[in-house]
Amino acid sequence: MFRYFLGFQVAADRAGWLARQLPPVSGDLFAGLKPQNYHLTLCTIAETAEAQPFLRSRVAAAFASGLPAASHIPFGRIMSRDSGAELTTVGSIGGVRHLYDRIVALLGAQGIEPMHRKSGLRPHITLGYGACDFDPVPAAWNWAPRELALIESHVGHRRHRVLQRWPLLPPPQGAFAFMEDEMPPPLRYAA
Repeated sequence: MFRYFLGFQVAADRAGWLARQLPPVSGDLFAGLKPQNYHLTLCTIAETAEAQPFLRSRVAAAFASGLPAASHIPFGRIMSRDSGAELTTVGSIGGVRHLYDRIVALLGAQGIEPMHRKSGLRPHITLGYGACDFDPVPAAWNWAPRELALIESHVGHRRHRVLQRWPLLPPPQGAFAFMEDEMPPPLRYAA
């Protein structure tokens, strides 16, 4: 089975840092998942019995006019789950939700619908598979991905192949809400 998804890949230096944040656990938490494959799945767009060679061109057409700017994703803790460990968000995910909505709108113009989102967007990065049990570990990281990737996953084989990448603009910078009469007086220089 082939699964096609859009997501953000974690850079190698950050992936290594995340792997080192995990507490020592018994068992094989890293069975089949290595730090170089860490990613955040934004949405799955197809699951098929055979490879879909034309899907990449449809996704590329959806993004031909450009992608929205990236958003900061506020990660804050590593949690054990029934089937592994994951880095989870803390605080507001409004920015990444807005980015997701804009990407979904672009895909919709090409008749591509995201799958498996009935429960809503829950940004996380899976750090390992396998039973583990540990108390939450703080891991503060405010991540702004630099590119969106279309990835083909060979389900059951734990192989991912990046089909294409699209750069994201950096997140917009916040602005200070100065009122004109609140501005400090201009500096005067002696001549």
